[in-house]
This record gives sequence, structure tokens and C-alpha cells, in this order.
Amino acid sequence: MISFKQFVTAIQDAIVTASDAIMDKNISLLDKYFTEAPKPAGTDSKHTLIPKSVILEYPHLTSNGEVENLEVAVPLITLVPLSMSKVEKAFLTAHFEMEIVDDEVQLHFSDKGSTGLFNKKPKTAWGKIELTFSPQETPEGFKLLIAGYEDILKRQIA
Repeated sequence: MISFKQFVTAIQDAIVTASDAIMDKNISLLDKYFTEAPKPAGTDSKHTLIPKSVILEYPHLTSNGEVENLEVAVPLITLVPLSMSKVEKAFLTAHFEMEIVDDEVQLHFSDKGSTGLFNKKPKTAWGKIELTFSPQETPEGFKLLIAGYEDILKRQIA
């Protein structure tokens, strides 16, 4: 048996751990699309990240009506759909017996009904818990960062 308090605490701890894992995964996106710039010698500068980019040839119509290829520096973060790790929905359904022991609700997870002294059923009730986890939105800072790189890309090809 487990106390209801311990059960709720375990679920809450699992949610916090999942949130931390999601945060770590989202931060790892920086490593995927940025590289650390070398620090200038003799400075105490903080980590500076520069975007990983590729050079693409982009057709451009000149004022003479001719097509020429422009070389455009394209940050990788603007080329792929950004999918942040998130939990869409999760349902936890638990069937358990509930019993009050020493003024605390106790839960017992079992497939078969337990029997008490002299094969009498103890005073228990069956319960069901459904929890829904909502998705996290992409942080506004990340959206602005990508929009800034997209604006620079548009100016290169316009």
C-alpha cells in the first residue's frame, strides 16, 4: 500500500522530472543550430554562439532581365521546422483500492480484491485518476530569434 499523499508526490515529482527533461531538450536545440565562437585571447567574455549556416545559390533577376545566382548565407535554424519537445496529452488511469488507515487514505494497486480477517472484505472503494498534461508553448524569445534570422534571410534575397 502507498499513502495517497506519497502517490500524489510521486506523480508531481514525475511531472517535474519530465519538465526538466523537456527544458534540457529544448536547450540542446542551441547546440544543434549554433556553434560556440572562439573567445578572444585575454578576455573574460561569455559564451558567444554563432548560427550554423550554409551558403545556397539563389536565382535572382537582374535589372537587365537576366537570371544570375546569388550566394545567400542561410542559418540552418530557418530551414527546418522547429519542433520543441513537448507532451501533447497524457492520461494516467489508475485502478486501486482505497482504505483509511490511521486517518490517512491508503491506496492499494492490485488486480484481485484483497480479503481481510476471516475472509471479509475490508472497507475499501475503487477509484480512478485521470491526469492531463498540457503542451508547452515555444518560448517567445526563441520565436523572436528565428524571426530575426528569417528577416535577414529575406533581405538577402529581396
